[in-house]
Amino acid sequence: MTPVPTEHASPTPRGRRGRTRAAHPDPLLVPALLSTPAAPARVLEDEPAPALPIDVTTGPGFTAGTASASVPASHGGRTYRVRQGDDLVSVAARFGVSVPALVDLNGLRRQPALRSGQILSLPERQVTDGPATDRVRPGDTLDSIAARHRLRPADLQRANAMGDSQLLIEGELLSLTGTGAVSARRRPTADDLPQLTAPVDGFPPETVQAARINRRSLLARPQPTRREARTLVEGTALAHDLSPALATAVAQVESGFNHGIVSPGNAIGIMQVTPRAAHCASHAVGRSLDVLDPADNATAGVVILSTLLEAADDEAQALAGYYQGLASVRAHGPHPDTRRFAANVQILADRTRSEERS
Repeated sequence: MTPVPTEHASPTPRGRRGRTRAAHPDPLLVPALLSTPAAPARVLEDEPAPALPIDVTTGPGFTAGTASASVPASHGGRTYRVRQGDDLVSVAARFGVSVPALVDLNGLRRQPALRSGQILSLPERQVTDGPATDRVRPGDTLDSIAARHRLRPADLQRANAMGDSQLLIEGELLSLTGTGAVSARRRPTADDLPQLTAPVDGFPPETVQAARINRRSLLARPQPTRREARTLVEGTALAHDLSPALATAVAQVESGFNHGIVSPGNAIGIMQVTPRAAHCASHAVGRSLDVLDPADNATAGVVILSTLLEAADDEAQALAGYYQGLASVRAHGPHPDTRRFAANVQILADRTRSEERS
C-alpha cells in the first residue's frame, strides 16, 4: 500500500497539529470538504482517465450534464470521435448539449457505454437556458468533479468565478463551461458559521473557513454517543485487521470519541481525519468516503493508520506519522507534541491490551 498523507495544516511547525503543511493548506470541499489531491488532474487525450471512487455512468447524477430539459435530438452536421476515458456526461458537457439528446440521436438507449473510436453525432440545437452543470455531492472535490467531466480544476474555477478558491458546498450547482462572469454561487459568510473550540491564530484563513463550514454540517447531522463511537472504531479496526486497542487509543487521544470536533486545521470527527487524507483513503478502499459520516470517518482513520503501520519503521513512528505526517517525521523528526501524542496513544493501547489479557 502507498502511505496516505495525514498531516494537517498548522500555524507553526511546533504547534498543535504541527504537520508542516501551513505553506500548502489542504484544498477544501464542503461537506465532506474533502480536499483535492496535491497533484492537479490532467486532461487525457489518448489514455484512460484515472479511476474514481464513484462511477458516474451508473451512479446518481447520470443526467446531471445539463441544467435544462432534454432538447430535440436533430443532427447538427457535427460528429465527435470518442477518446479513451470519455463518457456521455463528459461529451455532453464539452459540447454544451444534453445527455438525453446524445442518447436519442445515437440510439444508445440499450448500450449507453461509449467505446474508444466510436463516432457520435452531435445534436444541432445547443442548450440555451443554462450551462452544463453538475451538483456537488457528499465526498466530491474540485479535482474529482473535474476528472468526472474530463476537465481541469482551473476550468471549473473559471466557469464559476472561484478565483483560486477550491471551496465547494454540498448541493451547489457548478457550471462546467463558461467564464463565470455571471455566477450565482452563494459563498457562506462568517455569520453563517459556528466558531471552533480551538484557537485559530496562524492557521490559513481558507482552512479555518472550511473547518467552520464542516463543523456546521457536522453538527446538523445525528451524532453518535461516545460509547457508540468507540464500538464503531473497534468494529472497523477488526474489519481491517488492525488492533482495536491501537485504533481506539488513537480515537481517544484525538477526539475523546467526540465526532463533533473539527480542528482549525480542518481535522474532522472521531479520528480527526483531514480532507486530503480522507480523499486518499477513499481511493485505498475503492469508494468515496464521507468524512463527516461517523462510519466513513472511522474507516478513513483506520485505513490511514494501517497504511502507516506498513510503511513506518515501527509503531511509534507510524503514530507520529498519523499526527504529523510520515514524510515530515522522516525529514525533520517528530515534534515535541507529536512525541506526546504517540506516547499517550501507546500507553492507552498497552493498558487496553493488558486488560484484555487479564
